[in-house]
Amino acid sequence: MIGMTRRKERAGELGTRQRILLAALEEFSANGFSGARIDRIIKIADVNVRMVYHFFGNKKGLLEAVLAEIFKERRQMLAQQPSNLSELLDSYFAGYAADRHRVRLLEWEALENGANEDGLSTFQDRRRVVEERIETLRQLQAEGNFAQGIDPQMLFLFCVALSIYPMSFPQSVYVATGEDVYSDDFQARYRAALGQLSSLLAPASEKKS
Repeated sequence: MIGMTRRKERAGELGTRQRILLAALEEFSANGFSGARIDRIIKIADVNVRMVYHFFGNKKGLLEAVLAEIFKERRQMLAQQPSNLSELLDSYFAGYAADRHRVRLLEWEALENGANEDGLSTFQDRRRVVEERIETLRQLQAEGNFAQGIDPQMLFLFCVALSIYPMSFPQSVYVATGEDVYSDDFQARYRAALGQLSSLLAPASEKKS
């Protein structure tokens, strides 16, 4: 009975922690780190403020936990090795399109911290994830899946830029196309265009096949 009670208490704690993380994701993405308020987070999560400090220590610890969860989920989503550049671009775009909060958080981070390593939450974990993605590009290049001679680090930045731009600048999408960036029609068009663009980087032998 004691063991069962402890398991129930543990399950309750996990539920409370998850509610706080979800509420914090909403708050941080809407207002950034500086503008986020713990009182709004605990109201949305319906928890006592003590639980925030119990789990996360302080507001910065809460933000780092939110970002860690996001990158953990993305790492799991990208665990399957893409067979070509088109698949990789499509997976990047799908990830950004499915998570508005993540895009907003990255934008706030750029505004508040820029390229200051000390200000980047979960910096070392994120560096490892990015290094893995760059290594994936190196492998695809070595296997002849796209043209040789392109710096894999620069190609990674190109892939991210192409994938995230519509969600970062929805007003540009609307001005250019008259469409909502989150509409099925626009996203289908954009994903098709990404596939066409990636084919331009394919080696000559692949284009002929």
